[in-house]
Amino acid sequence: MLISIEKRFLFVANTKTASTSIEHVLMPYADIYRGGTPARKHTPMTKVIRSYPFLFNQPGYETGSFFRFGVMREPIEWINSWFRYRKGNQTAAPLPAEMDFPAFWKARDWNIQRVNGKPNLQQDMFCNPKGAMLVDMVIPHHELTQTFATICRALKIPAPLPRKNVSTLSESPDMPAELAAELRAHYAPDYALWNKLPEINAKGMNKLMTRIAPHIAPETGAR
Repeated sequence: MLISIEKRFLFVANTKTASTSIEHVLMPYADIYRGGTPARKHTPMTKVIRSYPFLFNQPGYETGSFFRFGVMREPIEWINSWFRYRKGNQTAAPLPAEMDFPAFWKARDWNIQRVNGKPNLQQDMFCNPKGAMLVDMVIPHHELTQTFATICRALKIPAPLPRKNVSTLSESPDMPAELAAELRAHYAPDYALWNKLPEINAKGMNKLMTRIAPHIAPETGAR
């Protein structure tokens, strides 16, 4: 999670959505950074609001005065990415070498289900508990390169997006049709959000271009 006062952005770092690469670009402009453990880095917007009242309670610095954005993956691809990452990379919680995707899904660990039994959803990063949006834009992962470049141009930030912390395995796991249907049902709230992104993001981009970008000063030198 990154907040820039000068550039007026607030980046919410969802998991498995190139957040490390995005942070590499935005970090030089951040006044507030939550990093270190995954739990700190991937802070939901609801917790961001609660954590920084000294900033957001000041006149002119309310959360809505920032361009608030993050990235989301198509839900089945998102959990596939988690599976590939934990199978192929050196991680703190590796999966057994022999485990296939159906066994991973059946295990219902923290990637899939929270300790309270509720699904682990991407929308929890960006919405309040009732599902209302707390951010201006959620970039679909497959549109990240182009959309992030547009955002950076508006914020007057150089934007070569590096590839960092990627999965070493690239092929998606085999998935029976009946299991895919189970996944779609499990991630129904995320699919509902995913289908609304074009409308949400059009409004968010309009806010960026009309309310945020005109007040961003151009860069005067290298950082």
